[in-house]
Amino acid sequence: MQMHLKKSGSGWTSKTACGRNMLRTPMSMNWEDLKKKDPQYRCIKCVSSKQFELNTKMDARKANI
Repeated sequence: MQMHLKKSGSGWTSKTACGRNMLRTPMSMNWEDLKKKDPQYRCIKCVSSKQFELNTKMDARKANI
């Protein structure tokens, strides 16, 4: 079972980081929850997305402050 990273939008326009529609992808979570999941349960496309990269960089900045 793969977990997807929520990216943006709300309702009908919600998308995951890998481009899937949220209504068709019930197994999705926000960044804080996805970080806690084992890497083996994360969607490969979401992990390689720009949104995942951006969130990782923002976490690194917060840790350095």
